[in-house]
Amino acid sequence: MGRRATLLLPILLLAAQAALGAPPAPRPLSGSGVLTLRGGTEPESAPLPIYDEPGVLRLAERRAGQLPRLSGSDQEPQLAASARKGGWTRVAYDEAGREGWLEPSRGRIYLSWEEFLPGRTVRLLPGMKKGLYQLRSAPDDKAPPLSTLPRERELQLLGVDEEWARVKSPQGWVRWRDGDGRLTISLTGSDGEKR
Repeated sequence: MGRRATLLLPILLLAAQAALGAPPAPRPLSGSGVLTLRGGTEPESAPLPIYDEPGVLRLAERRAGQLPRLSGSDQEPQLAASARKGGWTRVAYDEAGREGWLEPSRGRIYLSWEEFLPGRTVRLLPGMKKGLYQLRSAPDDKAPPLSTLPRERELQLLGVDEEWARVKSPQGWVRWRDGDGRLTISLTGSDGEKR
């Protein structure tokens, strides 16, 4: 009986895991900025070559619409950029988080987070630690909390100071990325555009 139970236990654990569903996907890594791809997302558009290093060893080809995106429309997807070398931009090219380099091209606009975020309306992501919903009086975890913001609250950002964003209403500071570099915000507000 003991041997059967030992063999049956892994099967039961797998069945329970399947019944509960897959764990939620991790929040996206913020990287260094945002790459906006303009045009070229139609099904007949040419795939984008993705390289191991800028111009060296092609890893994959993906259509713009197949790349994991942070936000944006089908015509202008916005991707998290993890690094830059010259005009080349490193992005994730699949849902597993594998990364490669996209070559410079007209219609590819890179903005650092400091350039991209001010003036945007964003939402706080659900399912984070309680401290990430704190509106603070200054851009510091030790600053006095002003209030706790509701999950999925829309916020208009006025400026950025490292991992912190200054919020218009209610006034204060929130983390736009956590200590691990993962986003605490969704770039899509009610209309998904910069206001």
